[in-house]
Amino acid sequence: MILLRTLLFLILASLAGIADDAPERRVMGKSGETSLLGRVVVMQIGQEDLTNKQAFRFWHRMLVRAEEEGAKAVVLELDTPGGLAFDTREIITDDFAKMKIPLIAWVQKEALSAGALIAFSADRIYMAPDSTIGSAGLINGTGQAIEKVMRAKLESAFEASMRAVVEKKGHRMDVLRAMMFVDEENERVFGPVTVRKGGLLNLTASEAVTVVDGKPLLAAGIASSLDEVLKAEGLAATEVIRPEKTGFEVIAWWLAAFSPLLIAIGIGAAYLELKAPGFGLFGFVSLTAFGLFFFGNNVAGNLAGYELMALFALGVVLIILEIFVFPGMVAGVLGGLMVIGSLWFAMADRGDYERAAEDGEVTSNLGSLLLGPGLTLSLGLLGAVVLMYLFMRFLPAIPLFRSLVVKETLASGSSQDDPTSTEWVGEIAVAITDLRPTGTILVGDHKKDAISRFGLIEKGSKVRVIEEGMTFVVERAEGGDGDPPAIHKPDDSRFMP
Repeated sequence: MILLRTLLFLILASLAGIADDAPERRVMGKSGETSLLGRVVVMQIGQEDLTNKQAFRFWHRMLVRAEEEGAKAVVLELDTPGGLAFDTREIITDDFAKMKIPLIAWVQKEALSAGALIAFSADRIYMAPDSTIGSAGLINGTGQAIEKVMRAKLESAFEASMRAVVEKKGHRMDVLRAMMFVDEENERVFGPVTVRKGGLLNLTASEAVTVVDGKPLLAAGIASSLDEVLKAEGLAATEVIRPEKTGFEVIAWWLAAFSPLLIAIGIGAAYLELKAPGFGLFGFVSLTAFGLFFFGNNVAGNLAGYELMALFALGVVLIILEIFVFPGMVAGVLGGLMVIGSLWFAMADRGDYERAAEDGEVTSNLGSLLLGPGLTLSLGLLGAVVLMYLFMRFLPAIPLFRSLVVKETLASGSSQDDPTSTEWVGEIAVAITDLRPTGTILVGDHKKDAISRFGLIEKGSKVRVIEEGMTFVVERAEGGDGDPPAIHKPDDSRFMP
């Protein structure tokens, strides 16, 4: 009952705390943040940022805030070798392309690959004197070339997405094509720059501002500092603000990053709850860990949400029913699959899933969608196995822990623990409840909590104690069914008349 009450409490608390859609997350994120009204918002896109999905979510939230709160402009400080192509395309088409306030890109050192695409989505581009931009060809996640047909498909899709953006922003599409697509047969000339056969276009700052056919190849000017960029844009007197991630976001992202640890703690504590019936602290720790797991992954932008939490809770209930009410493996196996499945899918990226759903390719992309979460789940399960071994091996020997267990057990009215120090390993006992796999045995004159090493042991069966600790580990004794072993009874003859 303690486990069930704790489960209900944590589910309600977690569901109340989960922000399941973007508007709610923005409201929570605004708390304590400085208004962007009338300010220039500067967002840095650094070396590792375009490989971090959380960075994309943060930028999305800040761009929405900039629009809603009336910022004067947004400046993107670019120094990146590139990153995640599909996430970059999404923020370009869904956010950068639709902004009504000016969007300025300033290339500090390099804007390569996905960084170049982002620059093309800005209204104007400025470059530091020694900066470069280009090499926006698509590669796979390992940095290798993509198979020919797949490359053609991806390049066509990306070109179509970028064409509308580039035309709206007034940049040259032929320049972007030369950065994205290889031509194996022809050289391509852009003012002073010649792209050799099989190569991709890269521009230095001086080349990017070269005027060809009456307009710069790409950049509006060269700027050595942010102040120079703002001066060129007529924003020199405008206050600049560099938004930071909220504590709420940071905590949630850290929780998502530590998903394997939360899974290991959750399963390990649940194991201890089974080993120490009535000691509800372990159940609380377990469900708290899983509640934090779902909360962190939800806010971090993964699929964790109401549906998967409900599936997880149902799985836990089925496992409890299997152990305490309806033994037979069916409920337990089904519940275990629900728990594992909900944890697995909860870590899948929501953006990747939604893109696959829009393209009707969820089934074909399921492997890639679940590969990363599967590895994370495997680490969590491995950690849980290690924790359970350590618990079995060392926890019963800790005096403080043993005294705590005895205190809790006695407080609940049980008289199962023997205060004496007796060696019971090898003794034959009788199961006075079903062991599914936990229950109670009678060994000597004493009732003991026990767990079956191999499967269900019915009430009345003979068992042998093979391990003594916080909970006895037993196995079915030879001739395990039938009459229980002879049990010593205290001499009551002194009470006879």
